[in-house]
Amino acid sequence: MTISHKRYLFTPGPTMIPPSVTAARAKEIPHHRTPEFRALTQKVHEQLKNIFCTSHDVYSMTCSGSGAMEASVVSLLSPGDVVLCVNAGKFGHRWVDLCKRYGMEVIELVVPRGETLDPAELQNALRQKPNIKAVFTQLTETSTGVTFDLEAMGKMISGTDAIFVVDAISGLAADRFLPDAWGVDVVVTGSQKALMLPPGLAFISLSQKAWKCVETSTCPKYYFDLKRYRKGHDQGDHPFTPAIGLYIQLEESLRLLQEETIEHIWRRHEILARATRAGMEALGLQLFAKRSSNALTAVYMPTHVDAKAMINIMKTELGVTVAGGQDELKDKIFRIAHLGYIDRFDILAAVGSVEIALSHLGEKGSLGKGITAAQKILAEPF
Repeated sequence: MTISHKRYLFTPGPTMIPPSVTAARAKEIPHHRTPEFRALTQKVHEQLKNIFCTSHDVYSMTCSGSGAMEASVVSLLSPGDVVLCVNAGKFGHRWVDLCKRYGMEVIELVVPRGETLDPAELQNALRQKPNIKAVFTQLTETSTGVTFDLEAMGKMISGTDAIFVVDAISGLAADRFLPDAWGVDVVVTGSQKALMLPPGLAFISLSQKAWKCVETSTCPKYYFDLKRYRKGHDQGDHPFTPAIGLYIQLEESLRLLQEETIEHIWRRHEILARATRAGMEALGLQLFAKRSSNALTAVYMPTHVDAKAMINIMKTELGVTVAGGQDELKDKIFRIAHLGYIDRFDILAAVGSVEIALSHLGEKGSLGKGITAAQKILAEPF
């Protein structure tokens, strides 16, 4: 990399990391069975409650966010339980896969890609199947950029015996989310998104209603047995060897997030998201999601533009990495994340790189339009 080729990471995980968080990884690590590390664990677990906006304990695991997803299935359910999964993309389908692997009877609410769930569909399903044990969905469906009306869904589910489980891996600390107030029982997330860390840690919180399900679960489990994580939690103990260096970095990232405050974090993400979308629309590009998350923007690839060529120009010539489409959306959309350690000028770099890439591919009238539109929104105070 030369001085003229900085790198920008606009993918919805992993995300860019603040310099002070990167530097924290250089600190010497303590043994994980020492008072020093137990105190650190207790501290970050308590601080995470502010980011989760919950009064419930937050538990950490050394794994990807998908590990916490699996833990929420195997630790709360039993083979034969009836569950409802909202499938609006690749990660909604992951809930379906996980539940089927462990022998649950899955009711699948399939949502067209790019669209969000009509809460009336959920209400109808709950009425038809009153024995539903759990409802699984996302805060943000990362593959499409869609966010869901979890507040409305929570009101419906809270009147039943079902637990409400939310994958907030991409949406936590980007989209406004009040799990306790909205009746969400289980929240999972990962370190490599808005928490501004490398991949490797996952986090999960459970309501008392959810813990009652843990006590009756009969799924086979070992590493993802949440009872193991609860034992010793108050003392800062881990059931297995944790990724100690990541906890040291987590302490620094949480310091930065708490200094900013969750309300300001939500506001920042909302402005960055609107600016990005305004920039894309000013270039004549069509947005993919009908109800967009503040974590990322999904954009239809122009039909006459080679998707691979455009993304490659952005990465190799401009140092800007964005995400392409996944599965059936491959080469049909691209995704720009404005998640975590992102500011106004990063957004101008993202929008400007799209303009330049399109110009290289023959769209000569694109230069400047997107940046101008984005700047009008970025001028708003956070």
